[in-house]
Amino acid sequence: MTTTVTDDTGTLAAANGAASQPGLDQAEQWGRDYADKIRAAATERLSQRSHQNGSSGAVQPHIGEPTVGQYVAFDVAATSPVQFTGLPPYQPGKVIAAGEDAWLYAYGWVNPTPSIPDGFAVPPVIQLGGRQWRISLDLFNITSGARTQLVQTGTFGPVADVVIVAPFLLPTPDPGVDSDVYEANVTFDIVDRAQPYAAFATSFFDFDDDPGFLFVPPAAEGWRHELPNRYLVYQR
Repeated sequence: MTTTVTDDTGTLAAANGAASQPGLDQAEQWGRDYADKIRAAATERLSQRSHQNGSSGAVQPHIGEPTVGQYVAFDVAATSPVQFTGLPPYQPGKVIAAGEDAWLYAYGWVNPTPSIPDGFAVPPVIQLGGRQWRISLDLFNITSGARTQLVQTGTFGPVADVVIVAPFLLPTPDPGVDSDVYEANVTFDIVDRAQPYAAFATSFFDFDDDPGFLFVPPAAEGWRHELPNRYLVYQR
């Protein structure tokens, strides 16, 4: 797996400098553990849908291509930022002091089940074996208008992984007196030609509890759908 970072001028840029190795190891292990949870939940959901309607590939529709009926071949989701400070459970991470390490995870998903009625006699995990994938994290600084893109690439094995994880160390430069608000968008696609597989994250898992305000009810951590994935970087 390789990672590149470009800013809005198209030049390579550093994302906070290199994370410390212990912090990197911890972040990558956390990402793998969470991927295991997603993989188990997806397997259970596919099994349930299979028993309900007889189509082993049928899942709830998301924004991924190709999609046939309710069969989604390829998709991606993301998380809100996570900061590994102290011992688990970790504190929420959407409000970040400049210079602190914060991680955002993208999870790519490839459907492992065949569905002849939907045109997938050969499941996507087989079709994409040996193919190159690309996950991009586009960060838009709403405050300044600057854009940063972080990219991770890799190659599937002979059978594509059902779930892959891409941990991104977020850049948290000092914004000065005025805090910066960022919006994060994630895309996932196959680089090889003649492979019409692409998706963008329309859902992200928000680790922060929202206590609510005035007439706005509180919201526990959980999945957010069709909402922007935003976070703030402030001067310590």
